[in-house]
Amino acid sequence: MSGLGSRISVALVGAWSLVASAALAEEIRDWPCERPYAERFVAEDIWGGRLPGPLPGKWQTDAAVREVVDFAANPENTPKQGGAEITALAERLGADRRPALLGVFAGLLAEFDTQRGIVIEGVRDSIVRAKIVREAVGKSDAALAALPADAGPEVEQQRKGHQEARFWNARNMDNALDEARFLCHRYGYLEEKLRRLSAAIRAAW
Repeated sequence: MSGLGSRISVALVGAWSLVASAALAEEIRDWPCERPYAERFVAEDIWGGRLPGPLPGKWQTDAAVREVVDFAANPENTPKQGGAEITALAERLGADRRPALLGVFAGLLAEFDTQRGIVIEGVRDSIVRAKIVREAVGKSDAALAALPADAGPEVEQQRKGHQEARFWNARNMDNALDEARFLCHRYGYLEEKLRRLSAAIRAAW
């Protein structure tokens, strides 16, 4: 990378940290994901209606419940695998299963809220980075357009520097947008997985 391109990239790194905080509030209006923005899941919505009872606040104290929650919420495990663990817990407990199942539901809500928060921050960061770099690409385009067509070596060196900076900035912008799209997919999958696990709880009720 040329000296000019390197200086522009260094400046962009500084710009990200300077404007990110202010941009986050603005960027939330430009939420890119297909599913609507929401920081937390609504228990009644996920359950599919009125809850059958109050959710326990200390579900972690039940070792069996915590084990099922940890397994089902683990990104490495599928909704089908998590549902099987929920069913197995209900079968072991028999008539005493419902308090434990409510504990599993409360635990899953808490865990998926945490995971969703991490994904949201990633989406926001990607959008902010893409916007900042997009502005830098626009400045490179303007600088290139302002250079005279017939010029000496010094101007040609400037042209080369702007072209190189534009190339890297456009690539960084594409990478940020690709990351946002991937995270949007993850954002939607979290809700889908949580709903399927909730369905398994209701089926075992």
